[in-house]
Amino acid sequence: MTGTNCTLPKDADTALKTNPVNADTDGDGLWDGVEDANKNGKVEGTETHPLLKDTDCDGLVDGPNSGSVKGEDQNANGSREASETDPRQADTDGDGIVDGVERGVTTHPDAAKCTQFLPDMDPGTTTDASQPDTDGDGVSDGVEDSNQNGRVDPGELDPNNGGDVTGPIAQVCTADNLRPVTFRSESGPDIKLALPPTFTEVTQIKSGAEVKGLVGYDSTSKIAFLAFRTTPPAGAMEPLGDEEALRPAIASKGALSNRTAQLFKTWEGFDAVQAFYDQDGTTTDLKRRTDQLVDALVPGSTGRLSSTAAGITGNFRLQTLFVHRSAQSLVVLIAVAPLASVTGDNRGTPAAFSAKDLSDGSALAQFGEPTAVRCERFNLPTPKVDFLFVVDDSGSMVTSQMSLAATAQSAVNALNASSLDWRMALVTSSYHTVSSSTGNMGKLRQFTRNVNKVKAWLTENSTCSSTLGGTCSVVPTTPEPATCPGSTSEGTNGGCWVGIGGNGSEGVLGAARKAIDDLTPGTAPGAPESSHTARQDATLVVVLLGDADDQTTGYTSVATNCGSGGNPDMAGSSCESVANFVRFFGDNSLVPPTNKTGKQITVHGIVCPSGQACGCATGSCDLSNSSREFNPQPVGGMSRQRHAVVVNTSGGVLGSILDTASIKASMEAIIADAIGNAGYKTLAPPIGASIKVAMGSVLDPAVCTASNNIPRSTVNGFDFDGNARTLSFFGACRPASDTTRVAVSYRHWVDSVKAPNGVIPCENDPNYSPTEPDHCEGPRLECGATGTQCVCKPDCGGTCGAGTRCDMTLCACTP
Repeated sequence: MTGTNCTLPKDADTALKTNPVNADTDGDGLWDGVEDANKNGKVEGTETHPLLKDTDCDGLVDGPNSGSVKGEDQNANGSREASETDPRQADTDGDGIVDGVERGVTTHPDAAKCTQFLPDMDPGTTTDASQPDTDGDGVSDGVEDSNQNGRVDPGELDPNNGGDVTGPIAQVCTADNLRPVTFRSESGPDIKLALPPTFTEVTQIKSGAEVKGLVGYDSTSKIAFLAFRTTPPAGAMEPLGDEEALRPAIASKGALSNRTAQLFKTWEGFDAVQAFYDQDGTTTDLKRRTDQLVDALVPGSTGRLSSTAAGITGNFRLQTLFVHRSAQSLVVLIAVAPLASVTGDNRGTPAAFSAKDLSDGSALAQFGEPTAVRCERFNLPTPKVDFLFVVDDSGSMVTSQMSLAATAQSAVNALNASSLDWRMALVTSSYHTVSSSTGNMGKLRQFTRNVNKVKAWLTENSTCSSTLGGTCSVVPTTPEPATCPGSTSEGTNGGCWVGIGGNGSEGVLGAARKAIDDLTPGTAPGAPESSHTARQDATLVVVLLGDADDQTTGYTSVATNCGSGGNPDMAGSSCESVANFVRFFGDNSLVPPTNKTGKQITVHGIVCPSGQACGCATGSCDLSNSSREFNPQPVGGMSRQRHAVVVNTSGGVLGSILDTASIKASMEAIIADAIGNAGYKTLAPPIGASIKVAMGSVLDPAVCTASNNIPRSTVNGFDFDGNARTLSFFGACRPASDTTRVAVSYRHWVDSVKAPNGVIPCENDPNYSPTEPDHCEGPRLECGATGTQCVCKPDCGGTCGAGTRCDMTLCACTP
């Protein structure tokens, strides 16, 4: 207008509309003009939301206290004073407890908009929401209240009591005593890695300007890694398929040993597989081999380790992780180590644990995933495990049985070094076959702790000798002889070697099922244990050893290749449904297994690998040999092995029977898994490299002198199993008794990123909001089905009052 000097500012967010006749549209005690400090109609920067009473959903309204409703900005000036909490930050002091819980809020003032709020479970006690350590004892409030619910629960510290941080807790849980980790994040490949500080060399892998992943090297432990994200290979619908499709590229840089693999769920709930192989490369430098693997898996990329050699050469152990986040997103992480540095007597070196932490899923998160600190107190009663071996006793199995026998001593040594109370028993694949003529039908080699007995069961020509006082021949007699009944009560050869006279139609799953039915429910806790039944308070673990897939047709029957229509490559029509075995052993679902224990039973398999030939009677054992054992071949890249389905769904280790080295690697992984699953399960998913443990008293203080900082060791120390999320203790560093108090501190991931494809929903929409659960600003908008655009909620999100209706085109309430 002529004669005026007015400029009408443009509304920066037409979808967000406040009430022009109500100075405080949301009724939170702050005027709209204070919340929208720059008066542009859009929520941005450090502003609070004029349509949300509680912008950060912490249980406190944005403005001042009003009656019984507690608030944050007490002087209503839009700025945070030192004595106030921040209405834009749910956890002002960063201690892990939301402000409302610290201040005793039990009912949210706007529950319809903040559905994720969890109330204070003990409103009679409060902590200082503006100070991370209310009682000043060096341990933050959120670490003391480890589940952050506002209540002092069993095992927790009291954030209002500075005198309870003593002993092991003080040694590992104060801020100064936490074990440090460093983080490397990349938004492009959507990865965040937690690494020991010794990984000082980390480089981006790029394709043009696009970051595809990271490659790194630790000059202290001599461990390297590569991590990248890609699209899952064509036809691969789960992580084993991903691994099998990418394995040839890995093998192109050096021949690989047979794979040992284990499926699991990552701490975020993604399907993953951890796979191990040894790779040739005797004269190749560690860093150069890592670069070669990047060449093979991310071809055409740039970004490699520095030219300075590591000064250590192969062969190599590759510990790999394949995380199948979605049909569009696969993350691969490979730890590369010199084989001699992490195997044999070096399995307990810092290098070995560093490689393990990289590949067990505990070091990997999505980009932007936050972390927090936990401190836990616990005691660990002696865990019990009963192993049941199910061994193929057909004519092709001598070498495999002997190879398994060769692993017995090292397996028992590892078990004895742990806190486990273990026993072993054995049946053969002929156990359940009523038509079998073998002496092993229905015969149990009973539970024992005598390693020489286990060796005798698997050692060719070991027989029960009366001249040796009723002991098994051939095997050692120290530390104790392998006693045997001498009769057929425990099978062939007087209860010693299982032999190779069993049924050629091997039914390893059927034998395991029948044996478990016969062994359970077993002896009750506190009752005298029995050598011919399981213990109810022990974890039952099954280990299959066989070169043929399961050929069970009924509860007590088998048929070659499972009968009609079957051949070594394809199962016949009479095979019992593998779903019956999955239901029997369990599959990590909420549905209880059908076995008598009612608990999941982990099944491990040392078997013929998918796609290969085993057990040939004559000639070269390959797929052209018609005498090979039953092993259904993959279709479309997917395994059709029956026993592999059960192993994978039960969470077991899937190893190879092809040679002694593979059987040894498989047994090492099986024993480690059994020890890990029997350990203490942490309350949150730890980052392996961050764990620190202290103990009130150790088993042998003369050997374990660092009880205030238990070392990472499977000889005298502790270990962490990232798959099971458990801590186990070994040797002199085991707890002195079942009541010994142990403390552990660790940094853990907080699962807050819900974008498996690496795309943050509606991130590029002008109305995107990083703080609101619907990813779009205001109560009326939400991210649409495509994940790219903010759209109007039905009925404008229920915001329209009486006398108005929702105009979906404008996303506004109109008369």
